Amino acid sequence: MIELKPAPQAFVSPGVPALLQPGYYVRFSDSWPATLNHVTFQDAGGNTRGKFFQVKYTNQVNYDLSYKIPANDFRDVDFSNVVSANNENLYPHNPKTLYETLIGFKDANMLAIFYIPTGEPISRLEQPSMIPPVALPFSATLRYLGAKKPADSPYEDKRIYFYSVYQMEALIMRLFVDNGVDYDKCVVGLVVNKCSLEQIANPNKEQLDKAKLVPYYTDERW
Repeated sequence: MIELKPAPQAFVSPGVPALLQPGYYVRFSDSWPATLNHVTFQDAGGNTRGKFFQVKYTNQVNYDLSYKIPANDFRDVDFSNVVSANNENLYPHNPKTLYETLIGFKDANMLAIFYIPTGEPISRLEQPSMIPPVALPFSATLRYLGAKKPADSPYEDKRIYFYSVYQMEALIMRLFVDNGVDYDKCVVGLVVNKCSLEQIANPNKEQLDKAKLVPYYTDERW
């Protein structure tokens, strides 16, 4: 669902597309809920399974978000289409569409913490107290736990990938401006790769082996 890709260790020529392309295969993990039946199905035993698709068309849309935030304060960005004060309508509105969204940051004195659903951080450690803060005042140390900095995913070299489908739970990105400035301008650069999907009911082994696996957030937060 959300990935931080490392900096490349080598470069190849010709280049390899970083985004999903027409003809690529996509498989949703079995952890996606049955309520999202446009990406899941029930097998003969009544178990929820992820569906398998081939990408038919793609279209890349660039989009920047910009906010001025005071020091020691934050701004929540809701990627979903749910009507709220902070939503940005960056989820598909069609059950046959997958959004592959790249996220990068211009340099600023800021941190980004991701939550899904609201108040549940994606990154945390197993000790119950080791979670990023969910409200002010932020801890002087825990504010850095699992937080992404501009250097982790620069604006010109976006490394955070997020996958969303119609009616999925809201992903919240909390932009927090750290100490050391009065306020800062946080610029978030997005590339939304719109993918039109066509289901393949009975994929063969070769197709399965080549498929991009899209996990659900419960796969990543254990």
